[in-house]
Amino acid sequence: MDEVLAVSGLSAGYRGRAVVRGIDLSLRRGDIVGLLGANGSGKSTLIRAITGQIPLIGGSVTVGGVDLAAAPERAKASFGLAIEPHELPAPLSGRQYIQLVASIRRCAPDDLPSGDLPGGDLLERLELRRWIDRPIAEYSLGTRAKLAILAALLGRPPLLIFDETLNGLDPVAAWEVKRVITALCASGRHAAVVSTHVVEAVPALCSRAVLMAEGSLSRSWDAAQLAEAHRVPGAFEESVMQALRTRAAA
Repeated sequence: MDEVLAVSGLSAGYRGRAVVRGIDLSLRRGDIVGLLGANGSGKSTLIRAITGQIPLIGGSVTVGGVDLAAAPERAKASFGLAIEPHELPAPLSGRQYIQLVASIRRCAPDDLPSGDLPGGDLLERLELRRWIDRPIAEYSLGTRAKLAILAALLGRPPLLIFDETLNGLDPVAAWEVKRVITALCASGRHAAVVSTHVVEAVPALCSRAVLMAEGSLSRSWDAAQLAEAHRVPGAFEESVMQALRTRAAA
């Protein structure tokens, strides 16, 4: 099956109040979708709903052909989520956290896609090897983000989800992670959702982009539009800002 994520008419929120509503979104293998929006637009709520962290108020989510509500464990086996760095368990070492995630995902702690990627070992590329046996409490924000990304790749899930995880990375680490995402999706075996505030990085990384505003998808850009915007410095950022201002004025 080429489609790894199908979201239809999704509404979700907290204590019965919808924060996001009427969301339709699908990803096929090879897709990299940039998820954009201002703070409070609903990006993180949408990701929590897609990954089963909060219940749906309406609509449906299917991951790898499996309905999330009907078979949550099977559906969750098809995605890897890089959690927010502050949510990592501080008392554990990086290795212990990787082992914990591997046990939950029922895979080996070293089941990473390094052999499928240019540049070799991911621990070396992300400069994690000297930190892996130290407590996460000692990690900087960027090092925690690297560990969260590494955990998301365990078991080589077809759908990869990054919730603003790239925002805290230094330039070299961000470049390496974008190379990893691009290579995996170019292989035709994976798709990715990248939620980010780094708007200028989207045209070079993503094959599509969607903009959230006030809990709904307000605009989208296809591959041709992103490629065109990428040719003109600042063009994509300007189009995103215009969309946000237009929505705010309305």
